[in-house]
Amino acid sequence: MKGFKKLSMLSLIIVFMISMLSGCIVPSTSQENEEQSEGEFKGTIKMYAGTYSPNRILNANQKPATVMKKLAEEYEKETGIKIEFIKPLPADQDYMTWVRTKASGGQLPDIIWSQWYDANTALAKGTLTDLSKYLDDPNPYVDNKPWNELLNKQIISDTKSADGSTYVINGDYVGTATYYNVEAFEKAGIEKTPETWSEFIEAAQKLKDAGYIPFAWNLASTPTGTDRITWLTRLFFTNFFADEYDELRFTGNEGITNQDQVIAIKKGIFGSENEKWMAIWPILKDFSQYWQPDFTGGDSNGQGTMLAFLTGEVGMYFDGSWASQQIKSAEPDFEWSSFKNPYPDKVISEFATDFDSSASIGGPSASFQYAVPTKQANNSLTPAKEKAIVDWLMYLTTPEHNEEIVNELGENVPTVAGAEPIEELKALSDLTNQPLQSVFGGINLENKELDAIYRAFQSYILGETSLEEFAKVADTEMEKTADALIQQNNWDLSEYLDE
Repeated sequence: MKGFKKLSMLSLIIVFMISMLSGCIVPSTSQENEEQSEGEFKGTIKMYAGTYSPNRILNANQKPATVMKKLAEEYEKETGIKIEFIKPLPADQDYMTWVRTKASGGQLPDIIWSQWYDANTALAKGTLTDLSKYLDDPNPYVDNKPWNELLNKQIISDTKSADGSTYVINGDYVGTATYYNVEAFEKAGIEKTPETWSEFIEAAQKLKDAGYIPFAWNLASTPTGTDRITWLTRLFFTNFFADEYDELRFTGNEGITNQDQVIAIKKGIFGSENEKWMAIWPILKDFSQYWQPDFTGGDSNGQGTMLAFLTGEVGMYFDGSWASQQIKSAEPDFEWSSFKNPYPDKVISEFATDFDSSASIGGPSASFQYAVPTKQANNSLTPAKEKAIVDWLMYLTTPEHNEEIVNELGENVPTVAGAEPIEELKALSDLTNQPLQSVFGGINLENKELDAIYRAFQSYILGETSLEEFAKVADTEMEKTADALIQQNNWDLSEYLDE
């Protein structure tokens, strides 16, 4: 037995010596990865760039996107790293299903497009990298300025997950405006575009007197319908609560988070106990007298109000920054333009403030939203590659590059500090010269909550229920949703509520 042990030991020593002499010691896979991760990445980064991809599928009248390809070529010359753009999915393939399927097999590309709310809630934990660890790093392409000084701080705050993670880097914003028929305004005797809500209602009345439908509105039970009501309420909530904005940031974030909204609901700031919160709804009902008669009808896949406007019979309607290119392509037989959305004033309500809340109607839910899958969802990822991916994202988010990418298509507003929008969008939600503040009023913390409140709002607008009955539904839904979020996130709100 002792002889066997000696022989075994001798054999191991001989094998080791032969390996050393022949230089054939092979490192383990983990050793290889560790060595690669310590070096500088030189290879290919694969990116699903969505709308801004140079190989995107074009619909009728859409512009091709070319800037991203140009920047990729310049980046390769500068760094030696190649950027490969993944081909877009066929129209009949669901994007989120594709993401989940690829992620489960570790086959996602190095960068994907993702709506921030999908990144926060719809994708499994561990699919995307928390990029917050890089936000304080210097951007080498902008004089080593900290990255978070270039990215819009309000958007970073608004798009964080419940645990504070940043999964998406944002570079554009869906601005909104009131589009109007210039000829209709002239015939109605409206000499200047409205700035305040009282001027806006005055213009609507003049259009009505001149035989036009003053305003095209969608109150159908569709995603577009529910979306549009949050536009209106945000315009009013943000203005009415502007003097309390800092106090409503209970948790100290740049913007008002869902947790802040839950605290406001539990404290009775959002809900029928607050006169300011209640004052908004009758104003919106009064506004409905200027809508087209079938405002509860279908929304034609979200285009109903635009189609009504294009007939020339409608004086005004709300739409996003993307609409300017669509209206231009439709070539209406009348002159049209846009103005930033009117904000509430003292003539319309005693609770109105001087704050211009026009920029509150918009959102960071556009086309420049890029996320980095984790090693779990992308088995080609190494620490060195992750750093290179972040470097490429920093390259894309310089003011000059961000402006080039977003303005080529002219559908959204660039959000990197120093980037300017195209001329047609400068009158929209101005992110450069206005504080980007939004107060949602607690009504759309979750889709179920918003749907229930929206249905109650429809009944109130149509005269089927009273303001008090509407408020009772809203209170119930907000409280129920607040309690659910507290439980889901294990929030201890005692320091905010025990006062």
